[in-house]
Amino acid sequence: MSMALWKGSPNFNTGRNGSSVDRIVIHYIVGTLAAADATFADPNAQVSAHYGIGEGAVHQYVNEMDTSWHAGDLAMNRRSIGIEHSADQSRPPDATTYAASAELCARICRDFGIDPNTQIIGHSDVVSTACPGTVDLQRIISETAALV
Repeated sequence: MSMALWKGSPNFNTGRNGSSVDRIVIHYIVGTLAAADATFADPNAQVSAHYGIGEGAVHQYVNEMDTSWHAGDLAMNRRSIGIEHSADQSRPPDATTYAASAELCARICRDFGIDPNTQIIGHSDVVSTACPGTVDLQRIISETAALV
């Protein structure tokens, strides 16, 4: 996987207020990576994630040491890294998106001592939502575990 392309977002909190990263939260964009770029660049959207993956690219919006606004729960945001995947209600992520996600998740797991089998979760595990929708969470967990 190539390095993530820095896109940046104004929607984040500096630091993690003393929390340690111990989760990766998986999301779907409900659109393309370009849609995530536009949404996360908009200060009025009041939403962000650390990374977005799709269309053969990985984009980074928030530094891993800072808190992105992705899970709908401040305590979870402070302790997690949020990753968005290009997909929608009728279109799951493609194989390149899954492969890039597994590589990114594996690196994050190594860096933060995260167990992919128990500490990679879906957005719907945090709050009541359809997200991560068509993203196969178990596929990401299994492919990540094989790389860690």
